[in-house]
Amino acid sequence: MSRDRIVGAALVIIDEEGVEALSMRRIAARLGVQAMSLYNHVRGKDDILDGVTEFITDDMRMPRRMTGGWEEGIRELSYGFRRASLRHPRACELVLMRQLSTPTALAPVDTMIAMMLDHGFDEEIAVRVLRLFISFQVGTLLQEVRSGPGSGHEARAPEERLAARAAYFAGSGFPAVAKVAPILAVNDHEAEFAFGVELLISALRGLAPVAPD
Repeated sequence: MSRDRIVGAALVIIDEEGVEALSMRRIAARLGVQAMSLYNHVRGKDDILDGVTEFITDDMRMPRRMTGGWEEGIRELSYGFRRASLRHPRACELVLMRQLSTPTALAPVDTMIAMMLDHGFDEEIAVRVLRLFISFQVGTLLQEVRSGPGSGHEARAPEERLAARAAYFAGSGFPAVAKVAPILAVNDHEAEFAFGVELLISALRGLAPVAPD
């Protein structure tokens, strides 16, 4: 028995049934041991949840130092976090909302701040950029996860849901909403994520230090 095995069992339960199904008893039953024996390896449920967060964050496989430009670095970090989160969609919300309190979870934070500082951004801007991108990631990924499989939105076929949404917006009585109803009805999460990343990068160019001649 080890902490890694316990965290692995917890992640399986979360993947299959969601975070709300997780308990020390459920983990112990999956591992075929008594619940009290888990405390020889972990401090409790919060420690296990920290371990799950660490696992998914570590799955980003990000280098400790980015070697390219800051724009490409932000893209790499953003898409790496998105891929790692969506591999475990039911654990995604836990990772996004949980306080970053372990060395593994803080590693990508350090990577991004170091990248901004290395490219001449001042410390305050670097921290604000970090928080801006965390907020963006949390918002877009939570929306994507909550509208995906297991969210309760799959009772009807995708085409039926799309047609129903478009019809609802078209008949809403709001002229601007009705005008864009076919577009508003579509949730292209990947395209919208890419649009958001590029828009934020574009805005940050105005804050980038001027390279010396």
